[in-house]
Amino acid sequence: MRIASDSLSFDIDNLDEDAGPGEVEIIQFLRPGGRRRRMLADEGEDLAAKAKDLIISTEELGNGEVAIYARRKGESEEEECLELAENGPGKNSPTEVLKRMIEHYSIGIKVKP
Repeated sequence: MRIASDSLSFDIDNLDEDAGPGEVEIIQFLRPGGRRRRMLADEGEDLAAKAKDLIISTEELGNGEVAIYARRKGESEEEECLELAENGPGKNSPTEVLKRMIEHYSIGIKVKP
């Protein structure tokens, strides 16, 4: 994962300008205070294409888990879906949860908000 052009202001509904082939753009909320940082995750061209219409954000919770939020562009924040990931390797790692969420959205399945 790499940091996108942090110095640029950005429109949360139009995040694709820095993403290269196979990269998924993610908004990372940082503690303390929730400062936003744009990140690019290399997930492969297939998943990146499926994520093109999604707004994805993450934040590390106080207990060490990672909250991953996703919604379609044009949907309100109230329609966001949330999944929790364990901060580390394994089948419930942030990377694996992100992949599952993108796949679910691509076939029309939304995890309940």
